[in-house]
Amino acid sequence: MSAKKKLLGLANSLIAPTGVQLYRKGVDMESVLRQVAGWDHGINSVIDLGAAKGDWSRMALKLFPNARIVGVDPLDERRPYLDRLKASNPRFDYVQAVAGKDDGGTVELAVTPDLDGSTIHGSEGEMRTVPVHSVDAVVEMKGLEGPFFMKFDTHGFEKPILESAEKTLAQTKYIVMEAYNFRHSPDTLLFHEMIAFMEERGFRVSHLVDILNRPTDGALWQIDLFFARHDDPIFNSDSYRHG
Repeated sequence: MSAKKKLLGLANSLIAPTGVQLYRKGVDMESVLRQVAGWDHGINSVIDLGAAKGDWSRMALKLFPNARIVGVDPLDERRPYLDRLKASNPRFDYVQAVAGKDDGGTVELAVTPDLDGSTIHGSEGEMRTVPVHSVDAVVEMKGLEGPFFMKFDTHGFEKPILESAEKTLAQTKYIVMEAYNFRHSPDTLLFHEMIAFMEERGFRVSHLVDILNRPTDGALWQIDLFFARHDDPIFNSDSYRHG
């Protein structure tokens, strides 16, 4: 084991009780997003599903300097952060809603005290009725143009959102999403099921980043999967050394 790996292992062991983990460069979100952003893909629009305070959108604004970024988030508590980001950068906008199939409808959202664990069909936290817009409707509402990059931080609600994005998916080149190893909601697809689901829609996994293990027993809880279209140049070579 190299000295760097030993140091990383020590750091991870020290912060493990907090539920946080460190990653070597290349298996973390920012490194891979930076790599993808550098490819010749002509991305015009980035859709940040589960925008929270806009931190991921802020990173995307820097890495995709020619793209518009639209966040989607249902929580009133996030509005001040997203309003500030919108005021500071004309390429950013947002929709306060949940993305899903029932465009124009509403859904019950369980809002946890830390906000970050809020989810559809959740059993913990304050129940709120929030609006729903399909991804295709958001694209039309904001006048977005493809090719698209989509990011999911939607706590197990990925399948209904994807089913609301038929037109958008046809013009989407890359997707990154949290995928889970435990079925914590009725809508959750386990990570291997999500890979199969995306394969049916013409996407393959290109990168794995930000592994999160469950603090109680160390079992895999979630992982972020990067998907690219099956005909993307990254898949042109099957060689280990000549990608």
